[in-house]
Amino acid sequence: MKTGSAWLSVLVACSAYLLCAGGGLAQSGGQTAPQLRMYTSSEIAMTGYDVVAHLPADSWRTAFRLPTFSNREEAVAALQNEAAQRGADALLNVGCLDQGRGRWGWSNEPAFLCYGVAIRVRTG
Repeated sequence: MKTGSAWLSVLVACSAYLLCAGGGLAQSGGQTAPQLRMYTSSEIAMTGYDVVAHLPADSWRTAFRLPTFSNREEAVAALQNEAAQRGADALLNVGCLDQGRGRWGWSNEPAFLCYGVAIRVRTG
């Protein structure tokens, strides 16, 4: 049974690391976010772009933690950073929600979650 407890220890350590580790939509650490153009679905034709990622849903980290921020501007900046890191040059259908932690969580601070589709606009 010693092997089983060793695997359990490794599993617990990995889970703790994943829950505490940054990644996904993290703040930029003082760097300014790239200003990617944001489109709505009526502003660009479906044949005019390639989808790079669905943010933040394409990250496995969202199974454990959703990336929330204290204001909408920080949340959009993090979304733009992540899209730029993945090679996107624009965002499509960006939406932001205040998760309302004042009612359901430990803190009275707002918690904004933004989501969207990272795209690469086709030229020509």
